[in-house]
Amino acid sequence: MSNFRQHRVIQVFEHSSIAYKGKHKHEQFTESLFTAFEKYYNSNEATPFFSMIPYGVRFNQYVGAIHLGSTTIEVLPKAGKENDPKIWQVVLLQMLKTCHLLIAKATGLAPLRLRSNDILDLYFEWYLNELDYLIRRGLIKKYRQAEGQQNVLKGTIDFPKHIEKNLIHQERFFTRFTSYDQDHLIHQILFQGLLLVERISTSSLLRDQIGRQKLCFPEVKSIQVTDHHFNQIRMDRKNQPYQKALEIAKLILLNTRPDISHGKQDLLAIMFDMNSLWEEYVYRIIRRTSDDNWTIHPQVRDRFWEHKSIRPDIVLKPKDQNGSPIVIDTKWKTVEDEQPNDADLKQMFVYNHHWKCRQSILLYPRTKGQNDIRGTYHLPMDDKTHSCKLAFVDVLYDNHLNQQLATEIFKKIDAC
Repeated sequence: MSNFRQHRVIQVFEHSSIAYKGKHKHEQFTESLFTAFEKYYNSNEATPFFSMIPYGVRFNQYVGAIHLGSTTIEVLPKAGKENDPKIWQVVLLQMLKTCHLLIAKATGLAPLRLRSNDILDLYFEWYLNELDYLIRRGLIKKYRQAEGQQNVLKGTIDFPKHIEKNLIHQERFFTRFTSYDQDHLIHQILFQGLLLVERISTSSLLRDQIGRQKLCFPEVKSIQVTDHHFNQIRMDRKNQPYQKALEIAKLILLNTRPDISHGKQDLLAIMFDMNSLWEEYVYRIIRRTSDDNWTIHPQVRDRFWEHKSIRPDIVLKPKDQNGSPIVIDTKWKTVEDEQPNDADLKQMFVYNHHWKCRQSILLYPRTKGQNDIRGTYHLPMDDKTHSCKLAFVDVLYDNHLNQQLATEIFKKIDAC
């Protein structure tokens, strides 16, 4: 069975390249993997995750995991000189958990102790734990419209089909009726997610839990899940406990593409834009660490020109009426020669004017020991000067995710 195939994990960094031969040759990246990526790319040229190079793939600013056949490629973030993938894998997992994009928890009924930090298996564990929770509390029933042969008259007779099917068996009725049971769209989606996890995961612990859940799950109609199915679901008080399981099911089901020619190898990509992840992570840690001096607002959108709007990453508004707001824009990229991009500076200039800020901050991960730089704009605002600071923070401290990152950011804010 495919579940017992040998599984391999290849770890690479964002913006890096990997190939089966040539300059970027990697021993574990095979020609068959290249062919599979090429097939996927040719049918999804708009994919933001990677681009094709001779004999291989170049990854973009997205991080996460791409699973193909018996291979998982983990694309990891990187800032600074430290090149150990294990360190950056832990950093990525901690960022995802802080942003509530990954929560693997034991359920009490079937606690899991995965020995690896395989990103996909952690997502699968999260999904199975959510299903465990739903099964324990009792799967809900819903009304649904159904039709079929009945030995007793129930519902409304569908006369054309009744005549077609029951000329001989006149003791039967072909009817349309309302059924109140567990075979409804939510359970149909969740069961397809369960089958996908069974097909892809190679963890024996997860396979054991999958087997138990399949026994507990009701018989449901098999469907080919699309985005349309999720759009049909309306959350209410009764199905609210299903929300997280449905979110994870959507993540894994809609990001899976079958092999184009054979239909046997699934390509599953659970990927996150590192720029957006860095922005969300910074917002969450400073909100959690914030004192009583600031009100912190993420992604404040305001009209700028006609129907166009502008949206800085974070706006800090002082509770002191005499204070000035501060705009922070996070940038997950390297600043060469400690000189910011012209477009970034112009963007911050607009933010200063629009939000009446005397100071704004471009926040970068420190990669080469850079020092903060503060520059003043030569076009004043209300006859007063305003400026933008390039601030750099260490993502790592002693080869671990810097736990004092928020404190360091607030020091830079207070120094403005």
